[in-house]
Amino acid sequence: MAACAAALVLAVLAGVVTWRLLSTRSTYEQALDLLPRSTLRTTYTDWREVREQAHGTRLSAGSSTAAVGAFLNRAYDLDLTAGSGVTDSTRSLARLFGFSPLDAQWEALGQSRQGQVDVMRLDDGVDLAGVERALRRLGYDAPPRGSGTGGTWVGTPELVARLDPDLTPLQQNFVVLPDEHLVLMSDSAAYASRAATVARGSGPSLLDDAGVAGLAGHAKQPAAAEQWTSTFACEDLTMGSASTEDQQTGKRLVARAGGISPLEGLVMAQQPDRTVVVGMHFETSDQASANLQPRVDLASGDAPGQGGTFADRFRVTSGEADGHDVVLDLRLRARQSVLSDLGTGPVLFATC
Repeated sequence: MAACAAALVLAVLAGVVTWRLLSTRSTYEQALDLLPRSTLRTTYTDWREVREQAHGTRLSAGSSTAAVGAFLNRAYDLDLTAGSGVTDSTRSLARLFGFSPLDAQWEALGQSRQGQVDVMRLDDGVDLAGVERALRRLGYDAPPRGSGTGGTWVGTPELVARLDPDLTPLQQNFVVLPDEHLVLMSDSAAYASRAATVARGSGPSLLDDAGVAGLAGHAKQPAAAEQWTSTFACEDLTMGSASTEDQQTGKRLVARAGGISPLEGLVMAQQPDRTVVVGMHFETSDQASANLQPRVDLASGDAPGQGGTFADRFRVTSGEADGHDVVLDLRLRARQSVLSDLGTGPVLFATC
């Protein structure tokens, strides 16, 4: 009996520890934990913060097209929505499906070689049963076990095109998870189902991949962020997409900085105060230490392939090597952006 009681106490303590660990996760980390481990590139949008900063807190599905459009333009100018997969579909989502960024808490768009999935955490007041009724009414094929089961609502490209020209392939397949208050959208029915399994807590998530959790921690609680997994940053932001002249310039700048090691992950996270955290993950802590000064130098100089200099866009206010990671803090210059500007290559300070 005593042994059973001791075991019970340990189990309770373990549960408390687990709950505390989960409770200390940022919303950004929670979002990454809902995406499949196969995700290579993630864009995150904190829609509550966007509505606050871009003066959209009073908007709703009943707001005028002009008012919603003005809000989205303000948000884009603040570099908060460049990574969203649904910005251009905001009015269509609200009118047809009963939800949109106007009543979302956050959105995470995960892209992989198998497909892409957009996960939206909606406000508690959104009628998710109504969303499923809308899907049925609009002509989507219901899940085999019906509404409310977390199955995939399957559409076709023709259906999406017929419904509204502002919709995208992401609106071809839907999963509604009432308990988690999530809606998933995907261009692939199979990938939507796979992502839903992860979102319900089964199967490996993106946060399980090497280096992802550490970079997510450095990102803090961003208003918007982009994160690349493993070596995909090398592929996506490569200087190889620059002109021959810019590639040669980049090679000279890298050599002058002292050489670099390949990235094993990257995050660029814009904070609510418009400062930006850049986190770079390396295979070893020795590589991180050796890359600190070269990466600071590269982020402070010319920007071949992008034009001008990085110093025109931001000032590096601090840099440190933390384990396998290099973390740079950036302060944006007036009327400058990082995520929309540097979210596609070539980006010299992220080169491999």
